[in-house]
Amino acid sequence: MLDLYIKKIIIHQFTPDDTELVLADNPLVLTPRIDDYFRKKLSKVFSDEAKRGQFEADNVFLSYLTDDFMATSVKIAELWKEEFVISEDQKTNDLVFIQFDRDGEEYFAFLRVGLKENFTHISGDSDSPIKVTQNNLPSAAQTPDEALLINRKTHQYYLIEKRIKHNGSFANYFSENLLQVKPEQSVKKSIKQVEQVAQKVADSFNKDDFAFQSKVKTAIFNNLEEQELSPEKLANQLFDDNLTARLTFIDELKETIPEPIKMSDIDSSRQIKKLESQKLSLSNGIELIVPNNVYQDAESVEFIQNNDGTYSILIKNIQDIQNK
Repeated sequence: MLDLYIKKIIIHQFTPDDTELVLADNPLVLTPRIDDYFRKKLSKVFSDEAKRGQFEADNVFLSYLTDDFMATSVKIAELWKEEFVISEDQKTNDLVFIQFDRDGEEYFAFLRVGLKENFTHISGDSDSPIKVTQNNLPSAAQTPDEALLINRKTHQYYLIEKRIKHNGSFANYFSENLLQVKPEQSVKKSIKQVEQVAQKVADSFNKDDFAFQSKVKTAIFNNLEEQELSPEKLANQLFDDNLTARLTFIDELKETIPEPIKMSDIDSSRQIKKLESQKLSLSNGIELIVPNNVYQDAESVEFIQNNDGTYSILIKNIQDIQNK
């Protein structure tokens, strides 16, 4: 887990039945289990799912962050409600405000956590021991429904948002209306876009086969290992033998990824884990999972295209085989 130190937590509540927020009078009393729960929630925001950006010094939302943490939380909760209340799908939400440090730097956090109904076994009632309880918090491992983390010194932010439906259309109300910012797209979405653009360019140059798709995975994996997602580096790795394809790939990707994406400040381990092996499904029903370092080693595995257009896979130098 990241090195996070929670100082204060204030929880207000929004219910669709009330015209007013249910406001807390005091900060939450921190216990080890509560501290652990919310540190896990915060860690989920420093991830490949977060949109990132930098507040301008004159941004109106920044002016709401004051030294009075309680007053700040009430003001932002009220502003959030004004924007969210138009949503067609409203449920009870905890509005969690957290003052915390990450690596010695102070952060402000606002998490929207949707509460749930759950079955609970209540002892002492032999006739009806199973009850439906309201307002249950989701598991610590679940990403908050929405979240905003702000570095109080640099004004860099991390944002997880959901579009709300209003009058038949969807809107990113959080970034567009409440924060009035245009964040970068998330690393997760950028990776998906890299894959789509690479396939599109490869299709146009008749290069899209299983070998190229594996090459894309390897290239993205290497970029993630280097903590940077760079259109230029990816182009050189994917289309090293075709200048036109390289330039086409960069031009199309630059529309949404104008600069290399740094990832040293987020946890990209989930994407790295997803891409660290090549998963091949063969037409005869065999499935192979090959680690990247083995896949690229000709002394370990070799892909042979036969004269009739079929493929053979030669796996070499196996010291031991286990049935799992």
